[in-house]
Amino acid sequence: MAKEIYQKEIASSSLIKTTLKDIATITMGQSPNSKTYNVEGIGIELLNGAADFRNGIHPSKWTTDPKKIVQKGAYIFGVRATVGLTRKVFKKYAIGRGTGSATAKAPVNDEFLYFVLDDMFKYFSNSGSGSVYINISKSDINNYTVHMPQDSGLESFHQIVGPIMKKIHANEQECLELIKMRETLLNKFF
Repeated sequence: MAKEIYQKEIASSSLIKTTLKDIATITMGQSPNSKTYNVEGIGIELLNGAADFRNGIHPSKWTTDPKKIVQKGAYIFGVRATVGLTRKVFKKYAIGRGTGSATAKAPVNDEFLYFVLDDMFKYFSNSGSGSVYINISKSDINNYTVHMPQDSGLESFHQIVGPIMKKIHANEQECLELIKMRETLLNKFF
């Protein structure tokens, strides 16, 4: 439903043309020294690539020396090989070189940013250069052209789609908590 509302909004004739860097702060990941990795939960969880957030966020490593950190509320995505898989994070993570993040510069841009990222990754996936895997640079992301509604249209979109996206994110978080609970119970009894 939210995607349909977005599609209708960008089909409007009263859009303004801008770039992604004008509506979001982009951070590209940087992998910590592998000597700082661990699986004991020491330090901060590391999202090193799309495999760590496919079907939910499931980091396999921690690091004691993060180079780049993404804050709660940002969107993370894969930028190498598997591009996209955009997810919102609900706590702080370290991000490695296969991962990037985008944070809306204004709260009113948040939901719109999610759909812009989705469109952008579809565009880059379909315009690959024939290499073995796609690798998207910060410049590619920053300079991606965005057609967005005027302020009143963006505010209306935010008011309508915001609650929908919050419910989606809440459901995802609840599912992750239930999975953890199931694993804990299975380990306890079997």
